[in-house]
Amino acid sequence: MPNYYSATAAKGVVNLMLEVAGSPGEQLLLAATPVIATITGITAPTGSTGMRFHVKITNWTASGSVTITGTGTPNNTETYNIAAPTAQQTQSAQLASDEYVSTNAYTAITNITTTGLTNGTITVYGIQAGKFAVPSIMKSQRKPKVYSPNEHNSFIERDKKILHLINETTIDELKQDIYGDLSLWWCYMMMGAPTTTASIPASPLSIVASAAITGGTTTLTIAGQPTAPGMRLIVTTTAFTTAGTLTVLGTVNGITGVSEVINITATGTVYSSNVYSAITSITNATTAATLSVTGAYGWSLTFLSSANKYTAALEWYDGVGSWTHPFSLFTEGDFDIKVLTEATLTAKGVAQDKLPIGDRTVTPLSGTNRIASIGQNLNDMPLVGWQTAVYMDDITGTPLTTTYADVQELKVMLKQPDEHHYTFTNMQNFNRAYAGKRECTVDCTLNFIDLLQWEKFRRNLKQYLAFQFLGQYIGTSASTNYYKSWTWTLPIRSEGVFDISSDPSKALVHAKATWRTEYDSTIGASYKLVVVTSLPPTYPN
Repeated sequence: MPNYYSATAAKGVVNLMLEVAGSPGEQLLLAATPVIATITGITAPTGSTGMRFHVKITNWTASGSVTITGTGTPNNTETYNIAAPTAQQTQSAQLASDEYVSTNAYTAITNITTTGLTNGTITVYGIQAGKFAVPSIMKSQRKPKVYSPNEHNSFIERDKKILHLINETTIDELKQDIYGDLSLWWCYMMMGAPTTTASIPASPLSIVASAAITGGTTTLTIAGQPTAPGMRLIVTTTAFTTAGTLTVLGTVNGITGVSEVINITATGTVYSSNVYSAITSITNATTAATLSVTGAYGWSLTFLSSANKYTAALEWYDGVGSWTHPFSLFTEGDFDIKVLTEATLTAKGVAQDKLPIGDRTVTPLSGTNRIASIGQNLNDMPLVGWQTAVYMDDITGTPLTTTYADVQELKVMLKQPDEHHYTFTNMQNFNRAYAGKRECTVDCTLNFIDLLQWEKFRRNLKQYLAFQFLGQYIGTSASTNYYKSWTWTLPIRSEGVFDISSDPSKALVHAKATWRTEYDSTIGASYKLVVVTSLPPTYPN
């Protein structure tokens, strides 16, 4: 009996990529076509991180191999073998298939070559590859519905022909401590794109004044230094002739001599990966363009309740298997803070499928991570419960005005009963989703010291509940200090619950209140979230 010891320290990794708006889930790159030695005509992969190829072979009668060649990460090519189908596969009432999801993420495809696989048919789909590492806990299940006809016949046994119907894949949990930067996925997938985006400061600091650079190697003139504690650089190109690079050398997190290369390939705006407290030099190589460099502490993103939500491709290495979940759609999300503990986000929903990445015949797999090794951001710190200010204002007043200091626990629960549907596409997976009515409820534990909120409950009066959840300091602009933060504004009425708990063994009387948010014309939504982050506004791209 073999003995195993896993020597890897990585016991789970989650990567996420928001899918291209309007093109969720697996994308058909090559319609079913007979297998030949060299297969071309495959639609180019899309997305800034490229795509994993989901290759499906059916009807083959002999063993063979498949080689994918293109421009990929971490490699440009990969080969896998396919055994000849077994007698059980060829005699199955349901179509036998061999499936493979590429270990590489391809930004371009040259061809797919094959050997053997006589009589086979090949179909190729593309799945977005991960862009962000999401420190979290994930649980998912693939649950095909099973059908076994119960019919009059000569057998006493109930089951004789067990078939799979449609596939239901669930994301049972994606849970995370709340971060200023690393939790933006929750906002986009539960609330959609921000309705407004503003840089901090509103007018970014000038670092390199707008000027024409004409190729060759030149050192740009530094007009101003980033303001402490640091700024992300914004490169704006207004006229473009020749592609090139800018090499930035400066100080990052107190470390001098840190450099990065920024590619200039067209007009538009690009951002530095690092946050700089000082710039030593910015050197151009071959770029011919007119551009400027400015700096910002961060960005303020305003999310409302009615925007079209994003779907995502979720990749998960669970310590053994590596999986991808295209068309991940969240239908429930919780924001949970307690003054005594950490603060957490949770999301639940469905996915189009749960597909293993790479060769499924390898054993043992323990310690083999096949999803991208995306760098972990150790500078973004989780936010904890006590870093919260709560406000309660009359609906005729202004949100975030009157401090309300009696809250001990608060939980915002978003329920969005989006429907996923199946149509006849010769596939087990859903291919369409439709938005349902969205609702938001709030559970709150109060330090019960007066009857003011109870009277609001009795009268069913609408109020603004707002709370600001503060994290790391990122800078000061116009005498205002800015922090990574989440600020909720919730126009609430009672859900009919105001439960006062008095226990003679306890010194404190508690009240548990449940509120429901109601559409409010002042904020133009039934709930509003403003996130201040140091990440540039390119998260979905």
